[in-house]
Amino acid sequence: MPLTDTPWAQGKCGYKLSQYLACSLPVVASPVGVNCEIVEHGVNGFLAETHDDWRKALTTLMSNPDLRWEMGQAGRMKVQQKYSLQIWGPKVVNILQSAAKWTERP
Repeated sequence: MPLTDTPWAQGKCGYKLSQYLACSLPVVASPVGVNCEIVEHGVNGFLAETHDDWRKALTTLMSNPDLRWEMGQAGRMKVQQKYSLQIWGPKVVNILQSAAKWTERP
């Protein structure tokens, strides 16, 4: 997920990264905005800033199937623990219930 460091890119949500991680794929992304929170460098993927960083990250992943598998599993686990419906569903329900109570008339 290459991005230039602009205000527009800093506001992106990282949905693409989350989708790839949910599919157990290791990722390579620019260290811009939320990417730095989603990608744990060396754990579920790589953060790459320069052309050389990108080349090294992609070469490392292409040449090491065990690392790809390990990073993919770590990424899937992160999505399940932080971003899944099972985690966020109850939180959203609570928010909506709180909002509904707040708007009720006495």
